[in-house]
Amino acid sequence: MKPDVLEEGYFMFTMIPDDYPEAIAKLSWLKAHGYPNATEEGVLRDTVLSGTQDLFNEALEESYWTVLWDVQDKKMWVRGVQSERVGELVPRKGFETFEDDFKDDAYQFWENLGTQVRSIVGSE
Repeated sequence: MKPDVLEEGYFMFTMIPDDYPEAIAKLSWLKAHGYPNATEEGVLRDTVLSGTQDLFNEALEESYWTVLWDVQDKKMWVRGVQSERVGELVPRKGFETFEDDFKDDAYQFWENLGTQVRSIVGSE
């Protein structure tokens, strides 16, 4: 396999979609490259969790905090270095799930999470 093909494949596999069309492109790529059981729901939930973790890593310059589901697709919590609960994150007002929030307006979705991350980091 040529290195540029491997790098492209790795990028698609690890990519955190910015918006819904990118999430669908990632799902299509996964299904075409050996992940026939990949689902839209799975890609979206991974996007939410991975993207939020990335926001914390950037804000804290490689944090030791971990973002986890508290209630699948409805609430996340942040575990600190000593396994303490550092904070919680929720979808925008008017949305029951992160998936619906992301599909509605990815820009506002990421803005909301960024605001919540800054609030949690600032309170530390």
